[in-house]
Amino acid sequence: MTLSDKIKTLYDTITDSDFTADGVNNGSILLRNDSKTPPDGKVKVGNDYIDSWNHPTLAQPTQAQIDAITE
Repeated sequence: MTLSDKIKTLYDTITDSDFTADGVNNGSILLRNDSKTPPDGKVKVGNDYIDSWNHPTLAQPTQAQIDAITE
């Protein structure tokens, strides 16, 4: 399960339009994958991580919340 899928599972009001990918869409959540281990302290799944979270009503999930979601 991808990071975006886990976020959408945790918060059922989040849709694809809430995400920004390198300037695509104007969402409030930016996920990144630099093809290497994400920086320390970032919420991650594999090499995908939350680079910035500016959602107006929902708090950024913790790593524990993301890890608790299984397929």
